[in-house]
Amino acid sequence: MSTNFGGGFHVAPGRTVDASAYESWTGRWSRLFVPSVRTAAKVATGARVLDVSTGTGEAARLALPIVGASGLVVGIDISTAMLKGARGRLQA
Repeated sequence: MSTNFGGGFHVAPGRTVDASAYESWTGRWSRLFVPSVRTAAKVATGARVLDVSTGTGEAARLALPIVGASGLVVGIDISTAMLKGARGRLQA
């Protein structure tokens, strides 16, 4: 994947994606609305969840304890830097 791939509103053109900067700004807003999205999606024990455009993994993080060991949560993102940030947050 190209190192230039993955820019967007959270990174200036030609700059490297900074997952920690994203988390400190956009991530905090995600924490406000993700619980409502999770409820609307009726995430339950054993569910399979696909977190598209996971960013630093907030929706995946909130889904994990609900789906439990019998469920599956997968986070995907166009930016490898965001995936590394999410992986770092969710290692446990």
